[in-house]
Amino acid sequence: MQVIRRNELLHFTRPERRSEVLELSLERRAELIENILMYLYTLQSKEQRDELLGLVQTILNDDQSVSSQFSTVAYIVCDSKLKITYVNKVWLDRSQVDAELTLGRVLYEERDYLDSEIEQMYSMVMETRLIGDALVRYRNIEKGYDGWFALVVIPLDEGGIGVLSKFGATKEELTDQSIDPNSPDAPRFIHLQ
Repeated sequence: MQVIRRNELLHFTRPERRSEVLELSLERRAELIENILMYLYTLQSKEQRDELLGLVQTILNDDQSVSSQFSTVAYIVCDSKLKITYVNKVWLDRSQVDAELTLGRVLYEERDYLDSEIEQMYSMVMETRLIGDALVRYRNIEKGYDGWFALVVIPLDEGGIGVLSKFGATKEELTDQSIDPNSPDAPRFIHLQ
């Protein structure tokens, strides 16, 4: 089953096939994005990871309401000033906050990202308009966080960004241990304490 899903995802990454994904139902496109985040760091090839990230961007740029169908992926949208304009239910549940208290606030007020590599990645995506991604180790005992998450930042229209994250209690839930972290094709690793 895993090989079939991965092959289906790679099928849609081909440029001549990418528009076909937009013909799928909202639920099916949401499932594809969740599968991408599940498989992203099991791929040895950076080129294949970039193709999958391009597919995520294609889907979300077409219709961000896809994220309302996510069951395991948190999604947040910020405008060009990093003011939060949208959060999905997964993000709210994981963050344990109400949407009313979050919408309109600056992203850095919500997390410990100020002056971190994550902030640098947000800035890079906003400036270059290229997708950024990383595998993040996040541990904050005071707030009860101890785990890993796959983080994908996509550029959106009018200078904003969309941030997807999939949490895993262990690194093994998100990545293939055979990936050499020193390889030029290795994903970016960020450690937040």
